[in-house]
Amino acid sequence: MASLRETLEKLASFRPENALVTSLYLHLRPEERQDNKYLRIYKDMVKEKKGELDRRELPKEAISSLDKDFEVIGEFLSEPKNLDGCRGIAIFSCSREGLFEVVKLPYVYRSRLMVSPDPLIREIAAIDEEFGRVAVLLLDRKHIRFFLMDIESTVESVDFLEPLATRAHKFHSGGGELKGAEGTFQLKMPSRGAAPNMVQHAYGEWRFHMRIKEEWHRILKLASDAAFESWKEIKFDRLVVGGFIEEGLREIENHLHTYLKERLVGYIEINPSEAKPHEVREKVLNLLWEKDREQEKELISELQELIGKGLAVNGTSRVLEMLTIGNVRTVLIPEDFEKRGYLCPETHLVSLKPECPLEGETPVEVEDIVDEVIEEALEQRAQVEVIVDEELQKKVDGLAAFLRFSL
Repeated sequence: MASLRETLEKLASFRPENALVTSLYLHLRPEERQDNKYLRIYKDMVKEKKGELDRRELPKEAISSLDKDFEVIGEFLSEPKNLDGCRGIAIFSCSREGLFEVVKLPYVYRSRLMVSPDPLIREIAAIDEEFGRVAVLLLDRKHIRFFLMDIESTVESVDFLEPLATRAHKFHSGGGELKGAEGTFQLKMPSRGAAPNMVQHAYGEWRFHMRIKEEWHRILKLASDAAFESWKEIKFDRLVVGGFIEEGLREIENHLHTYLKERLVGYIEINPSEAKPHEVREKVLNLLWEKDREQEKELISELQELIGKGLAVNGTSRVLEMLTIGNVRTVLIPEDFEKRGYLCPETHLVSLKPECPLEGETPVEVEDIVDEVIEEALEQRAQVEVIVDEELQKKVDGLAAFLRFSL
């Protein structure tokens, strides 16, 4: 199976002659998977796109190729096993030239179906950069395990603790015990220091529990030190810690290096001894989803603050104006927002009116300009933030944007 880099290089160099490429980005979150809702979403998008293509008066050969694209993509989506291990998917097809490529993703910005002269891969590159590398540290009193996630996969590092020697022992991840350290973490009742008839139950119990606490913090220290050594080598972007939270998992923050503490996203509840890579991935994606929803509130607050400084705009027409002059740093898009408009096919400018800046350029009516806005924003290296919370969506007048410079 080709790597993501190889797939992107192939798509970036693909230039069909006398044919167009179909690019699909589709949400596959739990709510879209329920009752195969994603299939209905796809069919609705195909219906709208065909109506849009009819107005463009394309050659019959191009239309025939696109119809075949829609068919083969639908067949691929109809097979559930093709959609395992992802919450979003990108599919690129050009039947006339024999192209069909699939990229599984942790998320997509928005479900959208587009037709263009070449594959629209900017969203994949943007998601890859945003997602980065996520380190996942799982631990309990007998296990320390370490996983690395990116948009392609989740892989366990089986020699995570191998380079670290503690008291002449070498700890290994994965296994039923902390291998090589048998006997190091033994909990023993202390011997009595008084006469045989003087049983020091309270004192002995206190020392026993203190020993348990001490050994737990030694494990936390060992795990945090190993994570820091890994960061120095791999430079992961975010850190997630998992285990049994009620056992004091959050105490690891007292041992984490400052650099790791800055990258700590949060905690997941999971059994370290039984966790499988796909289970770890699902738990982490749920956590990141929650964090993104929390960030939405900060984005709306920042929008309101920057508008007063002339560094943000709220309104679809104003955002389109700023995109035209390349003055968008971040575009905010309510998830449910749709708007009919026009696309200038040569300059790729989006407008609410049937007007193009170049003389002789004829605008094409499109069902939803938001798809084109996303593509243009990514072309300008701007960030795309989708607002999911319904209450927060009401505070955005169509589209909104943070600007690079004030006007």
